[in-house]
Amino acid sequence: MQYCNPAWFLITGHAPVSNYADIDWRTVMSDEDIIDSHWDVLVNKKQAVNFQFRLRREWSNGLGDHGPAWVMASAYPELSNDGRVLSVAGTLTDISQLVWAESVQKLRTEEAIEAKRQQDNFIDMTSHEIRNPLGAVIHCADMIVSSLTDMTDLLGGTMSPLPADKRLQFEELRDGALESVNTIITCSSHQRRIVDDILSLSKLDSRLITIVPSPVRFDSILVEAAKMFDADAKKAGVELRVAKDKSLGTLEIELIMLDTGRLMQVLINLVTNALKFTQKEAVRVVALTMGASRTKLPEQDLDVEFVPPNNLRERGSADNTDWGGGEEIYLYFKVSDTGCGFSDEQKVMIFERFAQASPRTHSQYGGTGLGLFITRELIELHGGEIGVSSRPGGGAAFAFYITARSVLPPKAASGTSTPMTSSQQLEPKPARRSYSLLIVEDNVVNQKVMRKQLEKLGHTVYVVSHGGEALEFLKTTAYWRDNTADDAVTLEAVLMDIEMPVMNGFTCAREIRGAQARGEMEGHLPVIAVSANARHEQINHALECGMDDTIAKPYRILDLISKIERLVSG
Repeated sequence: MQYCNPAWFLITGHAPVSNYADIDWRTVMSDEDIIDSHWDVLVNKKQAVNFQFRLRREWSNGLGDHGPAWVMASAYPELSNDGRVLSVAGTLTDISQLVWAESVQKLRTEEAIEAKRQQDNFIDMTSHEIRNPLGAVIHCADMIVSSLTDMTDLLGGTMSPLPADKRLQFEELRDGALESVNTIITCSSHQRRIVDDILSLSKLDSRLITIVPSPVRFDSILVEAAKMFDADAKKAGVELRVAKDKSLGTLEIELIMLDTGRLMQVLINLVTNALKFTQKEAVRVVALTMGASRTKLPEQDLDVEFVPPNNLRERGSADNTDWGGGEEIYLYFKVSDTGCGFSDEQKVMIFERFAQASPRTHSQYGGTGLGLFITRELIELHGGEIGVSSRPGGGAAFAFYITARSVLPPKAASGTSTPMTSSQQLEPKPARRSYSLLIVEDNVVNQKVMRKQLEKLGHTVYVVSHGGEALEFLKTTAYWRDNTADDAVTLEAVLMDIEMPVMNGFTCAREIRGAQARGEMEGHLPVIAVSANARHEQINHALECGMDDTIAKPYRILDLISKIERLVSG
């Protein structure tokens, strides 16, 4: 050591000396940090270096936090005229506070990530535990409706064996039972919407929701919406009017690229709200209108005031390659009602998280205050905006637009098929024939309910409790190559739960596809994941494991049958 200033002694903790030759700077360094490589760069490669290392000196911030002191060293070689290293000049900077702050930040980040992971696990578990019994409730309610219909065929009408007074009493009891069952179905659907909202909120917070465009026909959007809300509107005694704006006829476009699933999620939230707030009014009308334009319409044309966009989230656009190279189109939707309405002050609140127009809203109409917040987020992800106009007692109107792109319809001569629209995918159709099905489900109640419903529709049903039993059962079917028995079970599809003991649905699906790949099974056995796991990544994982399709609990049995028909018919 040729020279060091007084601060060097303070930083390193070395005892002050009068002769620099008495300084041994290696004694102040931690034994765990080696700087030989940096010294080699300085002396042999003759290059400047910057590095950090620990000292043996203890550091404390005075608040109880302590640890080894850290310094940042910067050094460079001083060279002679012929290039030899004469000496090394350097500086030390005490960075103990910064290193401590970084460690605290890292710890808090890890804690936040772990807390988010635990929160997601809790949400998934809660969702799973809620969806399972909800599925059984809806299936039982459907069975009661079916049984009441059969009882009416047997005992109702003019050909009834009952006396007139008993027949009238029977019809009153039947109508009361049907009303109760419809209430059960309505409440179950409401609970499902709450669960879906919580899952959507969790995915929005994690930035996991993405817009996935696919081709869809203009006409199918409103057709699907009308079918989706018709039953709920009739049940609420509300007149539902679904109409096309004349602007749709001027575009001369058949197919557009958009995320139909997210669009329907938005329409479900808006129309469901409109029905809820209108059903107690003297005049009960809900109108859904759809229009389109090549240019963005001002809010004055829609007679609403747009909500300022959320600047904390990146707005979506239809500019990437997934949308194709078609013309950009603005799709407009307006949902208006004759409900109770709300004031200008309340309009400011309704799009916020967990916010409702007033405290009385929850007590009178229920809800979580998440629907419109999620609606706004989804619309902005789709490159659009939403606005509202309302006055107390004068109803409300919500209008929004999303961006989409036009696509050319497939040519008949090309041999390619027209893309299936969402309404074709979602529309349940009655079974044309009976199927032989295997239910893989550990919940005894779900086993019993699913079996009864499917057998009532004329299907042959086998039941096992987990994936291991399913694999053993498959060895008794005609699918298994080594099974040459005359009484081999004919099987056409597997309905697979995910969360099961012994062997879960993911593992079982992989084993089935592995057996097919090894030649132990002949042909492709359709497998449908029937589970309460509803996250997008969970659905994708099920498909990656070999499932052919998925359906989330709770569901209507005809929706399941339509998936079975599509897979079995190929």
